[in-house]
Order: sequence, then C-alpha cells, then structure tokens
Amino acid sequence: MKKTRLFKSLPILAAIVFLLNTTSIDTFAEGELTGKSATEIVSMMDKGWNMGNTFDATDGKKDDVYSQETSWGNPRASKELIQGVKAAGFNTIRIPVTWYRFEDKNNNYAIDEAFMARVTEIVDYAMDEGLFVIINLHHEKWVNDKDIDKNYVEIGKRLKATWSQIADNFADYDQHLIFEAMNEPRAQGANYEWTGNKDCYAAVNYLNDVFVNTIRSNGKGHNGERMLMIPGYAASSSQNVLDSIEIPNVGGKPAENICISVHCYSPYEFCLTDKQVAFDPKRSADTSDITRLMSSCKRLFIDNGIPVIIGECGCTNSGNNNDARLEWFAFFGTQTKAKGIPAIVWDNGAKGSTGGECHRYIDRKTGEAVAADLIEAFIKGEKEEALPEAADVIYDFEPHDDGTGKLVPMGPSDAGFDQKHLSNQAKINHTDGAKVGFSMKVDTEVEAMTVSTDISRFAGKNLKITAWVRSDEPNTVTMNVSSDEDGFFTVNTSDEWQELTLYVGLDEGRSFLSFSADEEKTYYVDDISIEMVDTLDVISDGSNLPDKTVNADQTEEYVDENGNPVTVLSVNIIIIYMLSSVVGVTLLAVLAILIGKRKKAKKKNKR
Repeated sequence: MKKTRLFKSLPILAAIVFLLNTTSIDTFAEGELTGKSATEIVSMMDKGWNMGNTFDATDGKKDDVYSQETSWGNPRASKELIQGVKAAGFNTIRIPVTWYRFEDKNNNYAIDEAFMARVTEIVDYAMDEGLFVIINLHHEKWVNDKDIDKNYVEIGKRLKATWSQIADNFADYDQHLIFEAMNEPRAQGANYEWTGNKDCYAAVNYLNDVFVNTIRSNGKGHNGERMLMIPGYAASSSQNVLDSIEIPNVGGKPAENICISVHCYSPYEFCLTDKQVAFDPKRSADTSDITRLMSSCKRLFIDNGIPVIIGECGCTNSGNNNDARLEWFAFFGTQTKAKGIPAIVWDNGAKGSTGGECHRYIDRKTGEAVAADLIEAFIKGEKEEALPEAADVIYDFEPHDDGTGKLVPMGPSDAGFDQKHLSNQAKINHTDGAKVGFSMKVDTEVEAMTVSTDISRFAGKNLKITAWVRSDEPNTVTMNVSSDEDGFFTVNTSDEWQELTLYVGLDEGRSFLSFSADEEKTYYVDDISIEMVDTLDVISDGSNLPDKTVNADQTEEYVDENGNPVTVLSVNIIIIYMLSSVVGVTLLAVLAILIGKRKKAKKKNKR
C-alpha cells in the first residue's frame, strides 16, 4: 500500500470535501518504510546478526515462554542486547523462532498469546533501533519431515495456519519487518537429508508457494507489500538446489517483493568443523565455493530482479584461530558486498573453541561486541588484497622441473582450480609428440561436474581463451565465462580432442573461467590458453563455410580465418566485426536490438 496523495491541481474546496467524505484512506506514520520493492529494501540492508539458540530453542517448559528461550544456555533477550547489535555496526537482525511447542494442535494450531507477545516485544526493540528484522519458522520438526517429498500437502496446511497468525499479529509493521518462510526445510533423518532430490526440491517449492499466497491473501496492513524470503531445499548453496528454486505465483503471475534465502558455511571443514583451521583468500580450494555461489546468485536471481540474502554464514572458533577467521570474514564480507547481497552472521552464543559450533560475536548479557575485529572485517571487507597483475598464460599440465631436477606434472591447483574437487592428473595428453603428458581430469561421477578458476586479474581486458577437451564416452562439455550470462561455448566430446575458443571482453569485478559437463562421465581439459588481445575481431561470420551452427542459447558461433568455430562476446552484447565495415555496422545495429529483446525475454521467463 502507498500513501494517498492529493494533487495540487484540485481546488481547495474540493480537496476539503474529499477529505471529509473519505471513509478509508491508507495512512502511515511519518518516516515509516513503505512502497519499496524487494530490490530497494535489500539495497538498504547490509550486514546482519542472528539471535541464534534463543527463540529457536526447543527445550524447556511449554507453559513458560522464558524457559524455552533460555533452554540452550543463553540468557533472556533484552533491549540492551538489541542496542548492542546496532552499536556493533549491524543494520539487520534475524530472529529465528520455533513455534510448534506453543501451538495448540486441537485448535487449528493456535499460537500461545504469551509466546507471541514475547516475540513481538523483541521485534519492537529492534524496530525501535531502526533495524531491519527477519522472523521465520526455524526448528519446526513438522516442516523437516523425513518424508517431506510425500507429506508436503499436510505440511502446507499447518504452514498456512501458522503464518496466518503471524501475519495477523505483525500486519501493521512496516517494510523493516521481513517474513522468512522456513529455515532449512529438508528430509531430516534421511540419508539424503542435506542434498535432497528432485521430489524434495518440488516439495519445498510447493511450501514456498503456500507461504507466499498465505501472506499476500492476508489483506491486512503491509502484508500485501511485505518482502518475503523463500529458501531452496535446506537453504543450501549447492548449485542443484539454486537451480531448482521457483518463484511462487500469485494470481497467475510471479509474486513480487520476493527475496531468495541462502545459507553459506564454506568451506565446510573450516566453517563448521575443527578439521581445517586456516583460510587463505588466495587459495582457490578455500574460496571457490564462495565465489561460485556469488556468481550463481547474480546470474540466476539478481540479474533477473530477484534479490538474495545470505541468511546464515560464519566460521567457528577452532582453537582460537582468530587470524584465519579474520581473513574469512574480510573475504566473505567483500564478496557479498560486491554482489549487493546482505549477509547475516550466525551467533549461537557458544563461548568455546572446539566442536565446530562456536559462533559468538555479541555478549548476550551486556550487548557488547566480543569479536569486534571480526565484525569490522565482515562489515567493511578490508582484508581483500589487490589482484595479481594480468599476463598471458597457458596451462598445459606437462611435467616441469620443480627446481630439484625432478620432473613433476602441473596440478589443477597450479591453474587455480580447486584440487579437492578434481582427480589426479590423467596420463592423457593433447600435445603431439610428448613422451609423458598429462591433462586435468574431472571425474563427474564422484566429484564436481563443474570446475572453475578465477580470472578476475584480466578484468577490463579483451581475451582469447582456448582449451582442448575430450571424454571417455560421448559427453557435452561447456566452457563458460561467468561475468556474462551468454559467455559460454559448448561442444560435443568423444575420445578425440576438441578445441574450444572463446573471445570475451571481461567486465570489472570477479570473473571465472569454468568447465562443466552435462553427463556424469569423466572428461579431460588440456592446454588452456588465456591471451590478451587488442580487439574482439574475427575474420568471418562463417556464411561462406558449410555447417554453420547455432547452440542451445541461440548464440551464433563464428569462425576464425582457419574456419575454426569461435564465440565472440563482450560485457553486454555480442560484437561482430565483418570484412565490410558498412555491412558490419548494419548487422551490429540489428543484432544489438535482437540481443536486447532476447535478454528481456530470458529475464521475464526466469521470474
């Protein structure tokens, strides 16, 4: 809803009569946040803090609202705590809430009034501080049903009953208050609990649809415009889950003011276990999952008008490894800020330094920051160092002298690829005449189907990128540059080497060169060449050659002077340089219009 305005062109008398006779005018308090889109709201948010292990606890006496709140070791939440969160530099607070212990199953899941009032009290403290506030359904065992893929309809009925009451209670709160459908909806106890499957993904999409339509049909206060956060399965940052998320429909159209909720504790061994105590922002094994998530969020959602919030993130205190945690928070803070993604650190109040669940940043009793340096690094992202200087490079994975006179093969990590997601190098070589040769082996059956390396040091440069690929069995391998949604080139592979060539003008910021397969089969990559070029010129559009092809994205493939297929790209538009400048300019203008229309259509379809 928006404020009612009177136009200056109305006569004064008519305006007075209008005001006196109007029985229903939507009015809001001065300074109240209203009329904003989800994208606008997210742009106003920044870093946030989770009040974990408090209202989301599941122990204590059911007839004592404070008993549940303190049952996992934290004191009662207070106004001083909320003020401390604001003083620490956060402008967003997420208040996880578990409701089921205070619901009456025999009365349409009516929520206990005292518990609702207690949650409201803390929300009011946060609103008084001008914070953005997120409330959700958290450790709801009825949501995290082991058979969520079969019982989602029944789950949806209770979801609707619960959210209808919450929506009623908070209807008049302005757009500073955000509703999050569920925390990490999943098949708890199943052997696929954290990965899920297609049926589980579909079940979560169904529940998100129930949630959104429940709030939008409420018809009270700000619920018609309130920003709503929806998660994918388990709020996972995996690529399969991100790809599976569907935007709910309301009245036959994609719902508006929707935001995607994602959790990120990457790398897992560093963030949630004691197995890894160091973090190096220059090491791709430590950063690749994070940078891949940032790129995917931008490509799948942000570029299509759907904002993203990292609802939970952070890294455990493992033996007081403060320096390593400082590096992580600075890196993560910088990455999220660059993509315009608010991130909310998980704080469970745990004071220890072992066990993988020690996330404490604010003192729960005093509200004082107990990890001010980590918070500052998280908010400002100041630890990010300058990228290395760009220089032409080739990764051939051939044996080289390691300085001791011994020949050792070049590893994937030497090329910036995440070693933990790759098999050892294969003795399958593209280079002719080599007695012992190696290539990068990607075993998709047991490891990642996509591997990538950071090429951000080439930001602002025109590049010619070439690689050779093959596979043990027929497969489809794609070479992709993540700075542009059209920046890919796909080839059908076999046991013969196939060349991939891509011309691309990189945007500023982070960019990644990736290789991915459509089938779960082993493939190999060799002789990756990245060369800076003055222009993105090619000799011909291939019209004089037979078998000119079009790939699945309808991006035309062009050829060089030798007739080899290439794809020519720049930041926002494919650029073709023809032999005839007149024809070239004409085709470029037509192509620009077509590409613009195609991109708009793609964005519309993705919503």
